[in-house]
Amino acid sequence: MLQIATACLAGCVVALLPQRHLLLLAAAIAAILAVAAIFAEPTLGLALALVFGPFQPLERVTLQLPLDSGQLVLILTLIAYSFRWLVTRRFPVIRPQPAIAVAFAAFLAVCLLSFFPARDFRDWATECIKWLQIAAVALLVAGEQDPRKRWIVLGAILIAAAGQAAFGLIQADVRGFGPPEFRLRGTDAYRAYGTFEQPNPFGGFMGLTWPVAATLALWATAQVWSRWRADVLRCSMHAGRARRLILLLTVSAFVAALCVRALIASGSRGALVGAAAAGAALFLAWVQRPWRWASEAFALALAAFAFDVIHLPTSLEATLQYFSDPSSAFGLDVRNAHVTPITFSTVERLAHWQAALRMIEASPWLGVGFGNYAAAYPAFRLLPWENALGHAHNYYLNIFAETGAVGLLAYLALWTTIIAVTWQAARRGSLSAFSSALCAGILGAWTHLAVHHLFDKLYVANTHLLIGAYLGFVFAAVAETGTT
Repeated sequence: MLQIATACLAGCVVALLPQRHLLLLAAAIAAILAVAAIFAEPTLGLALALVFGPFQPLERVTLQLPLDSGQLVLILTLIAYSFRWLVTRRFPVIRPQPAIAVAFAAFLAVCLLSFFPARDFRDWATECIKWLQIAAVALLVAGEQDPRKRWIVLGAILIAAAGQAAFGLIQADVRGFGPPEFRLRGTDAYRAYGTFEQPNPFGGFMGLTWPVAATLALWATAQVWSRWRADVLRCSMHAGRARRLILLLTVSAFVAALCVRALIASGSRGALVGAAAAGAALFLAWVQRPWRWASEAFALALAAFAFDVIHLPTSLEATLQYFSDPSSAFGLDVRNAHVTPITFSTVERLAHWQAALRMIEASPWLGVGFGNYAAAYPAFRLLPWENALGHAHNYYLNIFAETGAVGLLAYLALWTTIIAVTWQAARRGSLSAFSSALCAGILGAWTHLAVHHLFDKLYVANTHLLIGAYLGFVFAAVAETGTT
């Protein structure tokens, strides 16, 4: 009776609380349960960090807290892993792929060395911490002794992608209002931006997730088909396994379609170009004799353009016509550019490219400091363009300006190594093997990242945690397939 009375009293107290206090109580209870779950199973912390990570820009605008939820969950996760290792005295044996480890260490050393020319220590430290977190997440994912726990991380990636895509499509097609600068000219539609607060990084996140979801759908389809044929011959069927494969096929295909639709709704031209390149990479990873297919496709595309069978998008064609007009030709020097609504975004990008080139001329070897493009921008900007925008809108120029020629070469060497190892892991093992098929999808994500970085910077909004998780999957696949 005492327990019943206590429960009734607690219920009455909760019912009498104001709505705001009730929401705070519910949030506190949810936070306590989340912390308990993370310490019980740290892999859940990695999953939650991937889900909450993209909310960082929205939280910065609305809550204005010094630490976003994704970073907070990641810190708790690292503490939970450390606590588990100390209690059990069983430390994971993690063997990262040697070539990637050497290239990563070399790039990180260059970034640390750029401390000396840096103008802003906080920006330098923030950027360095991102790459340390990439390494930490990769090692934690690869070091899981139970491969089934990696499915928790993979499931979190699909949940984050689907949630962001759905939210972005609501913004673009359903809500009917939004920031004026995101409204598509001549329509009532808006560009999708999710919780990223900007369409371009949102489109980049969609571009990094749809290849993996699409590859999971293709792998599940192949598995269902092969097992169906075998079961017909044997007149038997493993119902549980078949149901799981069909569920994976349905969910991953839905997420891939949702992400592609959201990517298009973002209106990000860099994301569209990156998605096309990622699709080509997926195709080459799955087919036999990929280089023959690549050469034939390239020749066919050239012929199609030559005979006017396919056309460039209208907006891109108008931009190219403007910049090819002799009366407006000014090269990369955009100080005297005539800005129109059609060319504004392109001229703005070129202005930031020109500022990055000025930084490179001033400090060609060590740069202006890792993460210090925005801090150095006022000293190198063009007069009409006062807003630094945080980066050069071309990450290769950005990393060149921040870390110099040494940093650019180290960065290119790192990603060349990562892409080469991922390609080998995807091609060496049969694509009927899950790890090899997953590496094919990650190869598509790497391709999108490399191409999209010609126009933007995607190491924002905790997207680097996703990159770390992908790298962990590659390490695990390398250990399974024996890739060197």
